[in-house]
Amino acid sequence: MLNFEVSFEGSPDGDVAVVGADESLGMWDLPKAARLARSEGEAPTRWTGQVPLPAPESEFRLVMLRPGGAVDWEPLPNQGNRRFPARGVHKGCTLRMQFGIPRIAIEASPEEIEANARSHRKLEDRRGSALQENVDRKGENAYYFAHTRSFEVPPDAKIISGPGLITGGAPVLLEAGHALEVPEHVWLKEYSWSDSKDKVKVYVPVPEGLLPGDGADGLVEFEYEAKRVALTINSKPKRKLQIDKLAEDIATEQCTARVEAHKNRIVMQLTKKKQMTWHALTKKP
Repeated sequence: MLNFEVSFEGSPDGDVAVVGADESLGMWDLPKAARLARSEGEAPTRWTGQVPLPAPESEFRLVMLRPGGAVDWEPLPNQGNRRFPARGVHKGCTLRMQFGIPRIAIEASPEEIEANARSHRKLEDRRGSALQENVDRKGENAYYFAHTRSFEVPPDAKIISGPGLITGGAPVLLEAGHALEVPEHVWLKEYSWSDSKDKVKVYVPVPEGLLPGDGADGLVEFEYEAKRVALTINSKPKRKLQIDKLAEDIATEQCTARVEAHKNRIVMQLTKKKQMTWHALTKKP
C-alpha cells in the first residue's frame, strides 16, 4: 500500500479524496475515488489514508468533496494533473503534498530505509572493523601492509613466462574487444501537460545545453497522428519522445510546436478535433 498525507491551508468545508487514471483511484470516476481521513485538531488541516500502489507516472488529482455533492478540483497551474513519480515510490512509502500545490515529497518506509542501509553498508563496518583488528593484531605483517613491501629479483634468477604467469614488465595485451557503442537514441520519459478549451499543451523538458541558442528549431522533428504524437531531437545520440493512445483525436494539420532553448524545453500544442475537456492525456491500456 501507498500512504497519502495531504495538508490544506485555510478552513476546509468537506473531505479530500484522490482520483486518477489508475484503477485503484477510480479511473477518473469520482464515486470510486479514494477518500482520505481527516486528522482533527491539527493546523494546517491534514488528511491521511492508504491506496494500492499505482502504476508509475500515472496521473491523479486531489478533489474536495463538499456537503451536498459539490466537488472542487484542486487548482493546479494550467489545470493540469499530478503524476506519480517514476522513481522513489515503493510499497509503504508516504507521499506528502498540499492541496493546490504541485510539489510532492516522498518519505521512504522504515523497511526500505533499513534495506537500503544494509545494501550499501561496507563489510568492514558490519564486522566491527575486522580490517582494523587485523592491523592491530599483526602490525606490519597484516594484509593491509603487504603491498608496501619491497621485493628484488636476484640477477641469476630464472624467469619462467607463459599464459597465466605474472613476470612484471610492460603490460601485455591479452584480448582485444570492441569499444562500447553509443546508443542510437535515448528515450525522453518526462513530460507534463495542460488542457484548455480547444488545445492540449505538452511540455517536454530536455537536458540543459542540449538545444543550441541558434538553430534549435532545425534539430527537432515532430510527428502528429490522430491519437499519437512523437518528436525527435537530432542530437548525438538522438532523443525521442512518443505518446501513444491519446485520450481523444487531434486535428493533426493544425498542431504546432515551440522549441524553447532558453528554457530547456519543447512545447507541443495539440489542437483538439472536438472541443471537450480532457481529464487525462492518454487512455489506460
